[in-house]
Amino acid sequence: MISDVSTLSWTQLNERVKTAKNPKVLLPIGSFEQHGPHLPLATDTIIANHISQAVLRKTENCFLMPPLILGCSVEHMGFPGTISLQTETLTNIILDIMISLRNSRLTKVFIINGHGGNRATIDSTLIKLKHEYSDMEVYSFTIIDLVKKKYGEIRKSAKRFVGHADEIETSMMMTIIPELVNMQKAIAEEPASPRVISFEEDDLAKVSFGWKATDLTKSGTLGDPQTASSQKGRILIDYAVETISNVVNSL
Repeated sequence: MISDVSTLSWTQLNERVKTAKNPKVLLPIGSFEQHGPHLPLATDTIIANHISQAVLRKTENCFLMPPLILGCSVEHMGFPGTISLQTETLTNIILDIMISLRNSRLTKVFIINGHGGNRATIDSTLIKLKHEYSDMEVYSFTIIDLVKKKYGEIRKSAKRFVGHADEIETSMMMTIIPELVNMQKAIAEEPASPRVISFEEDDLAKVSFGWKATDLTKSGTLGDPQTASSQKGRILIDYAVETISNVVNSL
C-alpha cells in the first residue's frame, strides 16, 4: 500500500503505523539555489522528491514525507534567487522532524538528500540525534555521491567538468521534467579552481575545501551540461532508486 503522508488523515496514519511491520519513513531534502541559467532553482528538491517517490513504490511499509525544500546553500548566495538556511537551522529542523516522527511511533527514517551541500550538516545531525534518542534509526543517502560510480561508466564530460548544474544534474532533470530544462542556455564552464583540486571524486578524496560559487563560475554552472541527455538521466535515476530501495528493504 502506497502511503504518501500528505494525503492521509491522522487516523489513517495512526492505523497504518499500528498495522505495519517494521514501518519506515522516507524524507526527501533538497535546496533552493541557483543551478546555472538552464535549470530551475528547485532542481535539487525536484530530483530528491522524484527519487523518493520511486523508492516508495519499490518498498514495503514505507511512508513518504513531503520534501524539505530549503537547505544549506550559502556557497551559492552570490547568485539571485538562492535561499539558504544556516547549518544550525537545518540541524534543528531535522531534529524537530525526527522528534515529531518518534512521537508518531516512527523511529526508522531514511533521508534522501538532493543537495551535496547538506551532507555534512545531515551527517553531524544524525550523530547528535542518535546520542539523544538512541531508539531512532536514521540513515541518509546523498544522491550526487550515490550516482558517481554509475556516472563514471557513461559520462561524456571531460575531467574537471563536473560539480554543479552539470552533466549529472541536467541529465536527471531532462528525465524528470524536461520542460524545465532550457538547453539553449546551457553553458559549459570549467571551475576556476587550482588545477590540483576539483569536484572530481579522486580530488575530493585527497582534500576538501571551502568555496564560493561566484569565485569559481560566472554562469553558476560548474561543469558541462551540454553533454547531458535524458537517457543518461534515466540510467542515473534508476541506479539511485534501485540502490536506495535495496538498502531500505534490507533494514
